[in-house]
Amino acid sequence: MKGQIIKGAVFLALILVPVSFFSCGYRMVGSKPLPFNSVTIKPVRNMTYEPRLEERLHRALSREFIAQGIKVRHIGGDITLESTITAFKLSPIASVEDRVQEQEVVFTVDIKVIDDGNIIEFVSMQSPIRITFQASGSVTDSVILKERSIDKASSEIAREIISRIIIRYAE
Repeated sequence: MKGQIIKGAVFLALILVPVSFFSCGYRMVGSKPLPFNSVTIKPVRNMTYEPRLEERLHRALSREFIAQGIKVRHIGGDITLESTITAFKLSPIASVEDRVQEQEVVFTVDIKVIDDGNIIEFVSMQSPIRITFQASGSVTDSVILKERSIDKASSEIAREIISRIIIRYAE
C-alpha cells in the first residue's frame, strides 16, 4: 500500500512539474525552431598574409552548418553569411635555450549575418579554446602541426559562430 502511494506521488510529480513549468511561459532555450533552413556562405575574405586561411574557414563553416542540420547553398540560402579574417598570428608560448618549443595559433574573424535585409554582426571572433602546436623537431613536422592547428582553430571558430547565431535566433 505504501509503495503504491509513493509511486502515485512520483507519477503525479513527473506530470505536474513540467506542466507548471511550461504553463508559466518558460521554454527551453533552442526549443523554438530556427527561422531558416539554409545558408549561403559568401567567399571568406582574408585580410592577412597567411595563405589559404579563407579556404579552411569556409570549409569549417560548411561542415558545422551541415552538422547542425542546416543546408549550405551556393546561392539562394535563407540567410547569407559574410566572413572576414582580420588578423592572424603565431605566438611562441614555450622556449628552451632561445629555441621555440610550442606556439599558439590565433586568428580573428568578423561576421555579418544577413537575413532579409537585417544584419547581425559579430566582431573579433576567436577560438574559445587555446590552440597550440609543438614547434620543435624538423621544419616539415612543424609545418604539418601548424596546418593541423589552423584547421582546428577554424573548426572552433566556426562552432562559436554558429552557436552565437543559433542563440541569437533562439532569444
